[in-house]
Amino acid sequence: MTVPAQETQKGWGPGRKIRQLTNAVLNLDETLSRLDVITERLLLVLEKLDTTLTKLDGSLNTLNSSLDSLDSSLGRLDNVLENADWMLSPAQSLRKPLKRLMPRGGTKDEAPAKEIEDEAVTEESKPAPKPAPRSSRSRSGSSSQSRRKTEK
Repeated sequence: MTVPAQETQKGWGPGRKIRQLTNAVLNLDETLSRLDVITERLLLVLEKLDTTLTKLDGSLNTLNSSLDSLDSSLGRLDNVLENADWMLSPAQSLRKPLKRLMPRGGTKDEAPAKEIEDEAVTEESKPAPKPAPRSSRSRSGSSSQSRRKTEK
């Protein structure tokens, strides 16, 4: 068997090979221990990430249920608005005839016309006033007839 050229040179004896192999094994051991520390730290990071993702999942579930609740509330609000629109439709139908009765153009009478329009809309939305209690006294027929004419 032939001996490699490096071994024949001075200093490449069996003692030096053992020292080099020992150093290589020590370096490998140190590298493996560093890799072990890195792996442990990575494991801790992954565990924290798992915990964070679990919390995020819970938060997203809470957000989802809140959005469902909001959706149902908006549905109820939509029903209320539809009912209000239905209830106010008679007042809306009075707007065009009232506008025809009001003067046109930029006159000073325009502001009272707007107030009358607003009053008509608000009168429709207000509950009817309670009638005044009648007294037990008898009234003459002529005064009741005159009252009826003024009410009309």
